[in-house]
Order: sequence, then C-alpha cells, then structure tokens
Amino acid sequence: MKKLFIICVIIGSAMAAAAQFTTTLVVSSQPPASLISWTQKDVSFIVINQSGATRQAKIKAELKTTDGTVVGVTNLAKARVINVGFGNEIFSVDDVFSPALMQFSGKVKTAIDKTGKLTADNYQLCVRLVTPTDYIPFTEEKCRNFTVAALQLAIPVMPANETVLKPEAAQSVITFRWTPVTPIPSAPVTYRLLVFEVPDKQTPMQALRSNMPLLQKDIIGTTQYIWQPQLAMMGRYQKDSVTSQEKRTFIWTLQCLDSNGQPLGDGHINGDGISEPGIFYVGKKD
Repeated sequence: MKKLFIICVIIGSAMAAAAQFTTTLVVSSQPPASLISWTQKDVSFIVINQSGATRQAKIKAELKTTDGTVVGVTNLAKARVINVGFGNEIFSVDDVFSPALMQFSGKVKTAIDKTGKLTADNYQLCVRLVTPTDYIPFTEEKCRNFTVAALQLAIPVMPANETVLKPEAAQSVITFRWTPVTPIPSAPVTYRLLVFEVPDKQTPMQALRSNMPLLQKDIIGTTQYIWQPQLAMMGRYQKDSVTSQEKRTFIWTLQCLDSNGQPLGDGHINGDGISEPGIFYVGKKD
C-alpha cells in the first residue's frame, strides 16, 4: 500500500505540474538537411509557466521516423539545466535539438557522422520538459512532423562533356550552363563554379582534387556564367600542336551552397555538395 501511495503521489504531482506548464513546439515543415544550419525559424520551443515560481528543468528531444522508430535522443547527462521563469520562455534550436547533445542511431548516425546531415526522409520531432536530476517528465510531449527533401545537385550541361572548343573562340568567351538544384530550395542557391586545367601527366580527377582552380566564381540564383578567360589559348595551342598536347584539357564542376554558405544535399549525398564534373578541351578536333 505504501508503494502504491508513493506512485500515486508521483503521478499526481506530475499531473499538477503539467497543468501549470504548457508548451508549444514549432518545427519547419522542410528544414535544411545540415543540422548546423538549423536556426530558430526551424525549431523553437515555447514554455508558459503558470505556477508562479521559477522551476529548473532539462529539455528532452526524440527524433523518430514515420514508423515510430527512435533514431535520436537527447543525452540528458550533457544537457544544460534551464530555469523556466514565470510567464513565457522561448527556447531555440541550441537548447532543443543541438547536434552536440543528440545521440543518433542506425543509418541516421552513419549519415550525421559522415556528412553532418540527415538523410532524405520523413521525421517526427518530439519534445518535453523533464526534471534535471531523475529526468521525470513534467510536461506533455509535443510532436511535429517534418521532411528532409531528397535533392538533385546541379548537373553541368555546357560545355557538354568531352566537347572540343575552338581556341579562337575559347580565348575570349566560354559559356557555362547547368541544371538547377531540384526541388528548388526556399532560399536562393549559390553555385560555386570551379574550373581546373589538367596538365600533362595528371588525370582530370587528380587535377580537380589537388590543383588550384583557374576560375572560382560564386553565382547566386542563376544557372549560367560567361567566362572571359584571356588565357592565350591560341599561342599555347599553336606551340604544342605537334606534341601530345594538341588539346588543352579542362575539368569543371559546381559546388551548391545554401544561404548560409553550407553545402547543399542530404546524408545520402557527399557532404561537400559538389556535382559530378564535366571535361572539355580547347584545340583541334580529331
């Protein structure tokens, strides 16, 4: 009987506390995949304290997939103790869903560890207040659904792969075109255009990974750039026309960035937001 009485007291106290504290969870329907890009507009947790006194608490969050599987939970041992004063308090993403405090599992953990991003999927975020020592919940759990959209990064279109450009034209103007990121994000995408020359004894991918770019240009919101290289294409071509370097080889790609300068994509895509490259040549056609 004594044990039953204690349990009833605990339940009654929790119910009384829940009546004195009301909460609202706000989650963007389609936040960025990159967790470090989340801001207060993506997640906020509003607490209304009607008890008349300040109370200490910790915020417990659980990330679930649509089938209810928990794939992330707050490490309450590391979570900071908050003081919930009388009236309204708004807690930001740093308090509610900080990557540094979340313990992820399964494929979500693999994606976060590799790219810092959630995989494209439908999720549910659930949040409540718990006591700071024994982690007993004292507010109702609030849950909101959100989606991390699967993104298709930009694809180089022009110059088309393996195209040979005439040196007379390429010396003055080379036009680059690419497909936009899809689906189109709410904020304008920054396309970082990168062009590398491939010297003799290097493969195009080696040049891409290790050389300094001939061109690095950020283009916001549009999918075309006209480059005036002024690289003396004619002189170089004529000098080497009888050698193995009859064509100068170039490789180009795009890095897709969000409005905060973070690479776009989700946990299924490489973490740098770089598209598959294209190769073009300047010189005589075979």
